[in-house]
Amino acid sequence: MRALDVLSAALVGAVVVTGCGNTQGANELGGDPNVPLGTTVGSTITPIGSITVGSSSVSVPATATLTSSSGGVVTFHVAADLSSAPQALKSYYDMLPSSVKTGSYGVATDVKLHITSEGIQDYFNKDQAAHTIVKYDAQVGDKYELTKSDGNTITRTVTARSSTDDYSYGFLLIKTITVEQDSRIPGIKKFRIRANHRFGIVSFEIVADDDSTAGTQVTSSAT
Repeated sequence: MRALDVLSAALVGAVVVTGCGNTQGANELGGDPNVPLGTTVGSTITPIGSITVGSSSVSVPATATLTSSSGGVVTFHVAADLSSAPQALKSYYDMLPSSVKTGSYGVATDVKLHITSEGIQDYFNKDQAAHTIVKYDAQVGDKYELTKSDGNTITRTVTARSSTDDYSYGFLLIKTITVEQDSRIPGIKKFRIRANHRFGIVSFEIVADDDSTAGTQVTSSAT
């Protein structure tokens, strides 16, 4: 995942494999595309509260607005202003291509997702192929692998699934599925995503090589 997609997924955040490590059909996504998260054009996804960087929190103006939807394939316009962010977060901005930078530490770009009642996929890879982020019936150990045309494989692994409402999400307690993705960005160890069958992606976290983290919870106005 490129650094651009790190920031995008943190905003737009919120597929069937059985048996540990079984990847058959991992990037096939069925289900009903008529879910609020993917059909309410004009709805927005925003961080809940502040973005946490290590032990510090900072308020970053950011939003992802649903601009188009067709059969579950949706486009979000992502905009963010990192000018007030701490240097630890601004360092990620330096990895972005100039085409998505606006002004001083601003971001503006479009991202495409596939959203259904079964889960969420993205098209962030260089081949623009559908790659599963999460399936809501996932079990711990499930993997969503995508081998690109350059021979490199992106691996996302389900590392946890709660059986009780144990994750604090705003004023609610909800069940979540945790998915981790390996990283090829220098200084970043992995990405960690939490998802819920009702709210989609509910949090996104970047884990650095020194185990420091930067992340946020997100919520959609459509849910």
